[in-house]
Amino acid sequence: MIKALLALLVTTALALPAFAEPGFPDAYALRPLELPPSMVQAKIPLVIDLSHGHAGDLIFVPFDVRFGVTRELELRIFHPVHGLCLRGCDRAYNDIGLGMLFSVLEENGLQASLLAALEFRSLTSPVGAVLDAGVAFKFIRSPFSIFAAPYIGIPLSDRNHLDDSVNVPIEFAFQLSAPTALFVETGLYGSAHDPGGWSGPVGIGINQLLHHNVDIGAELKLNSVIGHTDAGSRLVLVYLTVRG
Repeated sequence: MIKALLALLVTTALALPAFAEPGFPDAYALRPLELPPSMVQAKIPLVIDLSHGHAGDLIFVPFDVRFGVTRELELRIFHPVHGLCLRGCDRAYNDIGLGMLFSVLEENGLQASLLAALEFRSLTSPVGAVLDAGVAFKFIRSPFSIFAAPYIGIPLSDRNHLDDSVNVPIEFAFQLSAPTALFVETGLYGSAHDPGGWSGPVGIGINQLLHHNVDIGAELKLNSVIGHTDAGSRLVLVYLTVRG
């Protein structure tokens, strides 16, 4: 089933015409925070849990779709938990998020955008709604870039199970060659009321440009290199990204 899904995605992507926005960088590490107006991008990752003793027990597809609305505004649909769950979940689909970026600075390789999102971490009772607010930054200096997006998450419901959170995703990307980029993902995540309990993942990945509007990539992520949670938690993902 998984092999068939991957084959279908790759075949569909390669069949698409090259109509990505002229001037939008092919180089992964050099792409701006927002998509240009009228561009749409879909990223479809296949994530497999490789945690010790549980390898393959959880498989899911947390796909996201981004929409460039204006030069400053981007909207997106994403999945904060699992998205489409193929194995290991109580429900095949039970979360969704709606987000936006609004550019406020673009100067000398530094970009900054206001970030806001509404996450529904559970669509069944009790519904887990969380409001996110923060700022995204990206510094680009060929052949590398640094991205960070500190934001807070405030539960709007189910506060018995959800807590105010601090989230700081970080990515370092290096353009190894015209089609190939390496990246490292890390960051800090945890309760706003318990900084001592924060944890952080470390992921190492590669992005390969197949076509002007198609990327494929892979990443191995250790979910808690920093902090006090399960050090044996890890996952691998492969993804397809299509723009148009």
